[in-house]
Formats: sequence, C-alpha cells, structure tokens
Amino acid sequence: MVNSLTGGVLDALRDAGLDDGSGEQTGWSDIAVAFEDGMVALTGRVESEALRAAAERAVKSVHGVRTVANDLIVGACPRRTDTDIAREALHRLRNNVAVPEDVQAVVTDGFITLDGIVRWPHQREAAESAVKYIHGVKGVVNEITLAPAARYRRAG
Repeated sequence: MVNSLTGGVLDALRDAGLDDGSGEQTGWSDIAVAFEDGMVALTGRVESEALRAAAERAVKSVHGVRTVANDLIVGACPRRTDTDIAREALHRLRNNVAVPEDVQAVVTDGFITLDGIVRWPHQREAAESAVKYIHGVKGVVNEITLAPAARYRRAG
C-alpha cells in the first residue's frame, strides 16, 4: 500500500503540474513528501498560495490518502541553509589576506562561531568582519584567541 500511495502522490503532483495560473509550471521537486499510514505531509516552498492549494488538491485526489498536512511555505526567497552560509564563509575567510589559514568557522542555525589562534588583534577582527554580513547570518561568536607574545619573540 505504501509503494502505491507513494507512486500515486508523486504522479498526482507531476500530473497537476502545479500551474499557478500564469501558464508556467513550477517544479514539484521543490516539495518534499512524507507518508505515514494514510497521512501525507507536504513540506518545502512554493511561489504562490495557488500552487500551495494545487499541491494539496493533487494529493487529496489520491486513493488511500486520509489526511494531508500541508506545511508548504509560500514565498520565492528561500532561507539560506547552514551549508550555503558555511560555503560563503569559507570563501570569504580564504580570500581575506588578513585571516590566517587556521581560523575555522562553524555554522549552526544561522550563527557562525569562529575559532583559532591568531598573532594580531586585527586578524581576529578581520575574520569577524569577513563573515558577519553574509546573507542569512543571524550572529557571529568570535572565539578566536590571540597567541601569547612569547611564542613569536625572536630567539636572541
């Protein structure tokens, strides 16, 4: 039953074409579908309320579907994922000559945590400045520490 329900729902979404009235079809692949005992959950993003309703109608038409959880979000601008933010942070840190290579960034729920050891305060500030204005970043925690001065003294 699950395999026929899965195929039926996916076929219904494909067949519906999710036409928003403009004559253009949106990609049904932007919609994630989960199944559980006659319940279908729709998640993802669509461009209009009409597309959201079309997806729901298509799923409701499938034999065996008893309930639909329509968690589709309407809006064209998707939230940036942590992976997207991390990729851009890597690019910005790597291309900033003031930031040493051993500075690392971890992205969790849109927050960037910087860590590592640098020699100069301006390097610490440069790392934070490089990432704090990335689209989707909610905040930056700068845990970069300064190396002890003795570590860099010349042997005399």
